[in-house]
Amino acid sequence: MLQLKGIELSFNRPILKTINFEIAKGEIVGIVGKSGAGKSSLLKIIAGIIAPDKGTLTLDAKKLPNASTLLIPGFKDIAIVNQDFKLDIYHTVEENIREAVLSLPILERDKRVKNLLRLFELQKIATLKAHLISGGEQQRLAIARAVAKRPRLLVLDEPFGHLDSVLRQKLGHHLLQIRETEEMAILLVSHDGQDVLGLCDSVCFLQNGKLSKKKKAEQVYYDCSKVNLARLLGPINSIEVNGEKINFRPDEYEITEDGIINLTFQRAVFAGGFYLNYFLNSNGESIVLYGLTKLNGITSIGIKRAKF
Repeated sequence: MLQLKGIELSFNRPILKTINFEIAKGEIVGIVGKSGAGKSSLLKIIAGIIAPDKGTLTLDAKKLPNASTLLIPGFKDIAIVNQDFKLDIYHTVEENIREAVLSLPILERDKRVKNLLRLFELQKIATLKAHLISGGEQQRLAIARAVAKRPRLLVLDEPFGHLDSVLRQKLGHHLLQIRETEEMAILLVSHDGQDVLGLCDSVCFLQNGKLSKKKKAEQVYYDCSKVNLARLLGPINSIEVNGEKINFRPDEYEITEDGIINLTFQRAVFAGGFYLNYFLNSNGESIVLYGLTKLNGITSIGIKRAKF
């Protein structure tokens, strides 16, 4: 559906270096990178807000215009929700959504507004002004407003940054509903890879201006070859065994009496449904293992790589 070829951008220094990327209809893709990696700049190029120095964007094989030539910034088939939401704060929740679809016939407009209020669970606050609702409610409203015109692609910049764990799960549910009901592609970026793992079909990293290839979320999570990137997706054990560096996730182990890694139990922390079990190996390196129970009786383990 959307394809980027050879995208480059510089602001006194290179920000994006030869970015090639594509996203298909109905696909959810996550881009993970540290703060300052250029994620927001990439999203603004995709949304038609800023123009790249080099490269092209195509939507359904049709080349999109250069953003610098647009009288009104933005591509009509691509909607972006920034971290500041950009709501009409003195208008009601319902009015904010309605303003996005004023061009529709009245009956169709009313139906669309009603459906979005229901989809994003905003009915009970529909008559409240936007500045009076919570940050999580503003986030849902901003996304509802963005999808009101049925864009082909929804772009989200750090969508989970203002939310607690419960609201993150709820927002994830809403995004999956959008994909199902609207057949809309969704692209989101985050500095916290754990935000995207359970939601995205594919994940890629943005680092030093370069974008890695898309891979399935499970494949990206269990690829620990680059420790600095792997840590963006969650805890990783990086230890030395017989002079060799070994990296593995806290669930990639098997309990055995003659395992290659000898352990000394330190403590167990309940994390809701499972325990984080902390150990030291014979080199004094810290290791964390996931377990349904406390693993205080474990003295050695072997590595059991996850299959994906």
